[in-house]
Amino acid sequence: MEILRKNILDTFKSYVDGFCGIGPGVNLKYAHSLRVAALSERIAQSLSMEKEDIDLAWLIGILHDIGRFEQLRRYQTFFDYRSMDHAKYGVHVLFEEGHIKDFIASSEENDVIRAAIGEHNVYEVRGDLSKRELHFARLIRDADKLDIFRVYVMYREKNINVWNVDWSDLEKQSISDSVMAQARARRLVKTQSKATFMDFYVGALCFYFDLNFPISRKIAWRKETMPSSWTFIPKIPRANKNLMKSVNSYMQSDY
Repeated sequence: MEILRKNILDTFKSYVDGFCGIGPGVNLKYAHSLRVAALSERIAQSLSMEKEDIDLAWLIGILHDIGRFEQLRRYQTFFDYRSMDHAKYGVHVLFEEGHIKDFIASSEENDVIRAAIGEHNVYEVRGDLSKRELHFARLIRDADKLDIFRVYVMYREKNINVWNVDWSDLEKQSISDSVMAQARARRLVKTQSKATFMDFYVGALCFYFDLNFPISRKIAWRKETMPSSWTFIPKIPRANKNLMKSVNSYMQSDY
């Protein structure tokens, strides 16, 4: 299976250009897709994957958020729970509308691409994936989270409220019992459990518990993505500081 990167990048840019004028979110997601593709490639290389599989991981990174652009046009938001499931819509764009053929002629890896993109944003990956589908799904999930961490840190440093919930008096905000229970179990936090800014913050920290590969934890431990750089550590409640210790321990366990 031949993956022609320049052609794919040109095709992807042309697709994204069709959404110009909607707002700055288009360029943000375009840049995010390029970074996630690079992270996917780096993770794949760390696992000594074959060149064709490294190229496939890169391609999935480029296409993983292709559903975001129509989401933004229709709903003016990237919050799935306020609009539509962008991963499922991405699968629709690629395989029901047939745009996957614009990027790659061969269909031999379609099942892997479909599974990886469709599962990249779910709370828990389906249990019926093949070993190969699961591997690429885990890889794109890691790469996506790594760039999301960087974005969260950047937004906090620019004093931008990424979750659009009340963030006044952070040191007095509660953390929902359900959220802390999931965090203490080292699990992802379900979106429907989150109410306060601190709930969303704890939920973001718990992304670290879902990283699948040692290189992902190593990348996530860099200054620009590690949770201790999130600028309001002195204000967080004791329960959250304990969670930070749990994250720190987990992140350093594999390297």
